[in-house]
This record gives sequence, structure tokens and C-alpha cells, in this order.
Amino acid sequence: MEYHTPGVYIREVDSGPKPISSVSTSTPGFLGLFEFHPPHDAIAITGSNGKRQLRGKVVPQLVDEKGNIKGDTNEANTALAQAFKLGRRDVRDVKKYFELHGAGKNGPTAPKFEAGTKGKIKITWAEKTLEVPEVNMSIEAKIVSDSDESVEKLINSLHETFPLEKVTAKTAADVLSVYGYDVKGTEGTALRSEYSVPPVGITNKAEFFRWLQSYFAQYLIETRPIEDLVGRTFTDLDEAADAVYEAIANDDALKKEFRDFLSQPSVFNFVAGVNGFYDNGGGKCYVYLMGAPDTATSIRENQADKIGLYAFDDVDDMALMVAPGCLPHQQKEMLELCEIRKDRFALLDGPIVSDGAMDIPASNKGYGAIYVPWLKITKPSWFTGNQDHIKVTGPNRRKLIKTEKNELFVPPSGHMAGVFARVDSERGVHKAPANEITMGIVGLSQNINRLEQGQYNDRGINVIRIFKDRGIRVWGARTLGTMSDASWKYINVRRLFIMIEQSIMIGSQWAVFEPNDHTLWKKLTRDVRAYLMRVWRSGALFGQTPEEAFYVKCDDETNPRYLIDAGQVNVQIGICPVKPAEFVIFSIGQWDGGALIEE
Repeated sequence: MEYHTPGVYIREVDSGPKPISSVSTSTPGFLGLFEFHPPHDAIAITGSNGKRQLRGKVVPQLVDEKGNIKGDTNEANTALAQAFKLGRRDVRDVKKYFELHGAGKNGPTAPKFEAGTKGKIKITWAEKTLEVPEVNMSIEAKIVSDSDESVEKLINSLHETFPLEKVTAKTAADVLSVYGYDVKGTEGTALRSEYSVPPVGITNKAEFFRWLQSYFAQYLIETRPIEDLVGRTFTDLDEAADAVYEAIANDDALKKEFRDFLSQPSVFNFVAGVNGFYDNGGGKCYVYLMGAPDTATSIRENQADKIGLYAFDDVDDMALMVAPGCLPHQQKEMLELCEIRKDRFALLDGPIVSDGAMDIPASNKGYGAIYVPWLKITKPSWFTGNQDHIKVTGPNRRKLIKTEKNELFVPPSGHMAGVFARVDSERGVHKAPANEITMGIVGLSQNINRLEQGQYNDRGINVIRIFKDRGIRVWGARTLGTMSDASWKYINVRRLFIMIEQSIMIGSQWAVFEPNDHTLWKKLTRDVRAYLMRVWRSGALFGQTPEEAFYVKCDDETNPRYLIDAGQVNVQIGICPVKPAEFVIFSIGQWDGGALIEE
């Protein structure tokens, strides 16, 4: 700052530390599926040019199932071009392009194509003339250039010269022929094959049930005529949604339909999972339901459309991924996404009845955990279905503990998410979420004893067990990376690293584009050390002194000149996490004066 006038000036100096805050560790995202059979609200048109086949969809208000254009022809032309992702640079027949805009096929109203000056083709129509290079268009009016820019420039010059304004096409074939495609078929279909709305954050059971009711109301008005639902019409969509929302609570037919929707096996697993999360002390979570024609479909859908697992891409404070009751291949997709993102931990469900040799998905760095067996809950008042779809075959069928009249089976992942949240709140993320009572349940689908659990534990499968007088407890804290990398064997170690990594990454954003010198290195070291000191004092790091628990190094050694020239600053951090006392061993011997116990 320069000073020219005598006086007193105040200059703010940013000399203090920039505290790093820990990110959320126990906010899950719940994904559920339901059967969605979309109505025919579109016309699918298939076109081919002999080498390539295209398929596009337009609304039936513009093109009927026979391919005839109805309504506004300009709008229909635009919709068809967009559906097939075709533009002016894709035009292949200039004569057809003229006919598309009202020119005749023969006679005086048809355009004329003849040789012009050297190397050019002359076009005459509507008392106007234009010459175009023959390297772009043949005398038969066919596009011969491979340059998209040249073709687009040619078509633009046609519009500048001739009155090509109103589209007069009568069929979809008239439009596609301009681009060199023949129509091979038309059929009624749906504009979208999946039903999806963005995830919503909720904080308690009452809010969750209101969201379910609101979601179902929105789903109804988007898939059925509003008159059929409430007996009157609305011009405002929000008013229509409100009317259906109220009708679900008051109209017996819609109320039953809502209960039947919730009682679908896949939806019930989702609802029971979220309820189990809150039964076990959960706080905030994100909920997302996706409709698909087949609930066995992939949940790794189109990332551009934010469908399936990618619906949670914009949710920054989510730390757990849960898809209660999803199929093994879908759970594998969820685990793989967590491995790629490195900022979330997946909770998976094992089979309802299993043995130690059950199939499990592989994890390289322990970004997920799997739990067995399933849980039993008291049947909710709204449940109208049954669980006849649950069938256990083979030798394991004798292990199934059947439900009583008022009981239902539910997958364990939702309840486990609640246990994680409760332990994080009471003790911290460094405490293994095990030896904890599972609340909101009345039993298990299978009883696994101490000897049987050995096979599960060695492979990284966590068992929920019944202990006499001690309740039903989570009796395992291992990740699916147990067999791949022993460093990531324990859930609390992996989740602690996720928390520290994400907290430091977010809390150090201020350093981006700062001068990469010793001042920056000292500030980063100071801030990271201050954060890790708090983590150590919380009991999350092993060591009697900070020096034994962690180190932070950012100096000339970690930042050689070639890294500085590349625009990088390198901070080296080492931490020593506490690990759970999974095996408590007492050595017992004898001595002359009596018994001796060594711990």
C-alpha cells in the first residue's frame, strides 16, 4: 500500500492460524429402488444410413406412432434434429433440404442445380441464385465434403440467399432424409426409462415419512392424469402436488396405494433401513429412491443425468453409502464407487442366511464393510405385503430362524449406519463400531456362534450375534480389505483416515494460488499440526506425546525445485491410529503362592 497523505492508517494483517474443522463422518446416503413402468409419453424413431443407426425420442404431440408430423412443423423439425443430435453440419442432401422448407420436388417450384462458373455449382430458386464450390456439393445436390465447418457454412449461405424459413415437412422421414437417414421404425415408448429426483436431507423419522408421502404424490402426478387422482384439474403443478399429498392422507384408495408402494420388497428394505438408522441414534441422512423397470438393474447409471449412485455426486457432507437389500452386483458397484471417490464408506448386506464360505466383494483399500445375518423387526402398521419372495435353499435353509406372525426380516446395513452414527457421537470415529447393542430389532435370521464366527472374521465379514443377558450386539469391526491389505483391516482406521484426509483437503483450500515459498510451508505445517493435535487429544491417535502420534513435514526436502516449478506444494503427514482391542488375551499360570494373571 502506498501512502501520500500524512495521517494514521490501519492495515489488517492475517497472521493467525486457519483452523481445520473435521468433516462429517456419520451422514449416510440411502439408496432404494422400486419398479417403475413408464407410460408411453414419447415416440421412438429409428433411422439408418446403411452404416450407422440412430434412435431418438420426440413427444407424441409433434409426431404420431406412424411417423406423421402433427402440430407445429418448425417445432417438430427442431425436436427431431435435437433427438438425433443432428445440425446443419450434418446435412447430406441439399435438394431434400429445399423440399423440407417448401420447395417442390419437380416443376417450376423445384430448385435447379447446374454447372456454374469454374469449380462451382449454381443453385437457382425463388428468383435467386447462389454458387457453391463443387468440392462441397455435387451437381446432384449431394454433400461431398468431409468438413463439418464447410457444410455448415454452405447451409448458412443458403439461408442468407433463399427464403428458407418455414418448415413444411409432413413426416419424420422427410426430416431425416435431409441428413441421409431412412426411417426404419416408429413406436410408442417413454421419454425416460428411470424415475429419479435429487436426494433430500432429512433429520428424523417424522420428516422421513413426510418425504415419502411427498415423493409418492410427485410420482403420481408425473405418471398419471391429475383428474384421475383428485377429480379436478390444476394449472399450477405445486398446487396439484399439494392436493395429491393431502389426498394420500385422506382418500382411502390413495392411502392403500401408498401403503402398497411402501410394502414392495425393495421399497420396504429402503424404508426399514432408514427407520433402523434412526432407531440406533442416527441424525442427518440423505434419501434417494430410483424407479426402474427392473429392480435388478445396474445402479451405476448415467453420471451426466445424476441417476443411481451418481445422484449423490453433489452431496458434499455424506460419509456413508447404504443401499439396504440391494443385490450383490449392485452392492459391488456401490463399493467400487467408494473406492474410486475415497471419501465415503460403503455398508453392505450379506445374505439372509450364510456360512463362512459365502461370496463377498473384494476391496483393495477397505472402503466398505459387510454384515450378516439379517435382522427381525416388528411389522409396521402400514405394511400390506408379505415376504414370500424370501426363499432359502440348500443346506443353509435349516439355519433360517423363521419370523413370528408380527415379525419381518430386514437387511442390517441401515441399522448399522445408525450404530456408526451413535458411536461417532458418543466416542468418536476412532472407536470401532462394535460390541454395541443393535436397537429397534427383535431377533436375527440366523444364530452364528463363537466357533462359527471364526471363519467369517478371518475374511472380514462382520457378524451380529445374540448374547444371553447382553442383547443383540455387533461383533465385528473389519473391512472388506482384510484379505487384501492388513493396514486397512479395521473399520475405524479406514474411517479415521477418510475424516482426516477430507478435513485437511477442505480446510487447506485457502492455500491454492498462494506464493509457494517458506511462508506458505510454515502456515500449512502450523494449521495441519494444530488440527492433528486436536485429533490426538480426542484419543484417536496412538502415542503418549504428539511426536509419537503424528508428524507433519513441509520444507525444502518435500518441495524440491522441480515440484515448485510444476506448481505443487507437498505436505508429508504421518499418523499412528489407534486400533481396536479385537482380541483381549490373558496369560494365566501358576506359582507357589497361588495363581498369577498377566495381562
